[in-house]
Amino acid sequence: MEIRRAQPREAPSLTALAFRSKAVWGYKDAFMEQCREELTLTAEYISSREVYVIGSDLRVVGFYGMSIRGPIATLDFLFVDPGFLREGMGRDLWNHAIARAKLSGAASVSIDAEPHAELFYRLMGAQRIGVTASGSIPGRVLPQLRFTIIDS
Repeated sequence: MEIRRAQPREAPSLTALAFRSKAVWGYKDAFMEQCREELTLTAEYISSREVYVIGSDLRVVGFYGMSIRGPIATLDFLFVDPGFLREGMGRDLWNHAIARAKLSGAASVSIDAEPHAELFYRLMGAQRIGVTASGSIPGRVLPQLRFTIIDS
């Protein structure tokens, strides 16, 4: 599996992958529909942010999207196809994202995490710093995490 920059034309397939990945947690259809806007990638987003995919020429099995503004990078997306969970793809994408953030001069990475993914990010070294309101579901809060990039 290789990691490469996403292409704007891949927006619909990456959006579909994000939906498949989030649905693995057993959310009901109504909940997923409320998340549609937040889980949708656009060609413009892919063109203007750090968006990378992992896979082969035949199949993309995961991706991340990250916004970098000065010393703070924000991990907007990190999804792995359910059929490839626990095979190291998430870790590979995470490591790549941290390297890209560091290369861009970011000192930290902020993550508003899917609650079921909090443990993954904590295992990667992120620390919980609070909670933030969901952009999709009124009254729902998400774990807010931060990863400090150590200059080595």
